[in-house]
Amino acid sequence: MNCMRCGGPLLITGYCSQCGLSEDYVKKCIRTSNYYYNRGLDKAIVRDLSGAIVELKKSLRYNKKNIIARNLLGLCYHEMGEIVLALSEWVISTHFQPNDNEADDYIKSIQNNPARLDEVNTTIRKYNQTLTYLRQGDYDLALIQLKRVLGLSPNFVNGHLLLALLFIKTDNKERAKKALRRVLRIDANNTLALKYYREIAGNPGISRHAESADRANSKRSQSEEKDEPKLKHREIESGSRLSIDQYVESSNNKYTFIGIVVGLLVGIAVMYFLFIPQKTDELADSYDTLKQEYNEELSSKNKDISSLKSDKDSMQDSIDQLTAELNKLTGESSSGNVFENIINAAKSYIDTDKEKCAEYLVKVDIDKVDSKDAKKLYNQLYASVMPGISTEYYNRGYSALMAGNYEEALKQLKLAVEYDEENDNALFYLGRTYHYMHEDDEAKKYYQQVMTKFPDSRRASQAEGHLNELS
Repeated sequence: MNCMRCGGPLLITGYCSQCGLSEDYVKKCIRTSNYYYNRGLDKAIVRDLSGAIVELKKSLRYNKKNIIARNLLGLCYHEMGEIVLALSEWVISTHFQPNDNEADDYIKSIQNNPARLDEVNTTIRKYNQTLTYLRQGDYDLALIQLKRVLGLSPNFVNGHLLLALLFIKTDNKERAKKALRRVLRIDANNTLALKYYREIAGNPGISRHAESADRANSKRSQSEEKDEPKLKHREIESGSRLSIDQYVESSNNKYTFIGIVVGLLVGIAVMYFLFIPQKTDELADSYDTLKQEYNEELSSKNKDISSLKSDKDSMQDSIDQLTAELNKLTGESSSGNVFENIINAAKSYIDTDKEKCAEYLVKVDIDKVDSKDAKKLYNQLYASVMPGISTEYYNRGYSALMAGNYEEALKQLKLAVEYDEENDNALFYLGRTYHYMHEDDEAKKYYQQVMTKFPDSRRASQAEGHLNELS
């Protein structure tokens, strides 16, 4: 036989050879776990969800591999609007039992619904924002945000409890009682809801009802424990709703000041000591991260601006020098036109009009320019503008070619080659365009140019193949 806990072989003495536990002890733990599961299941059926959660946690304390108890715990969390806690339990459940586990279906029902996931994320974000508003003392914004949270997650028990506290804070006790009754419809014996309701309504009947219910559960539990209950396989009934007749408001409208203060202090203590510190740390971490990213981006932008400003100043100096040289020239000589085109190209570049800059540069025959400053400015502009503009025209030409618009493709690809003679892609697809147009002589010419200018490129081998086709 094997150990029911770890699966190791049992010794003759009845003890496990691996974990060292007695078989009787392990069996007792499993029976106790099943016992608390049954108690949790009974409470879940009558919608005492918070009580069910307590019992199910006890069950898992005795047997963490009690899959049915863990799945039911996840369902209780889900019913109370705690989706993250529910998913955590179901993920652990699938870890212990990967196959034939209902938790898989529960997880997939959420993961396969993007809208539901967005709702969960939005609910968490808005609830955290509500806590931020409360910390800042902005109760109006907190109330608005919390109503949005409950609109996305109507069964979010903690949200309804916080809403009740807000109504109490703003002296709107009728609406607070309505919020608490909503909690009690979801979780019939929610301790905080009963406590808040008793303090603002002055209705001891609710308190007595809860106490009598606990005594009845205790007696039933003791009798069940003697009989060593078997594991019950039942699910929460989706349609079961406990009548809330016991929550009828008392006709006694005298509220004690001490009771109200106690309720407020308890609620504020819960909020500030459990929620606010964690959320404050998360906000501080987010702020530090955003601040660091902002500083890095700002530093990068400042470097770019500084570099552009330096280029602009350098080009402006060159323009001034060339303008001075141009002023020395007379008439409309070819040299004068060359200088004007270079100066106009530089001005267009400064104005970020790169296409206009390229139009001026393509008119320049740099071999006829003697000025070192003019050549320097021309080469600087050419390297910055012409390859990029050529690529843009190539992309346009390629798109036109793929669309069957051969005339437009020729126009754009010729401009691409004119603006950058090293653009082997543009030269190759000029040949392809003529090939598609059945102008074989022109196609051969451009294929040959590709093979001559770019003999080691991928386009050269492709051009050679197409040239053989035409031959």
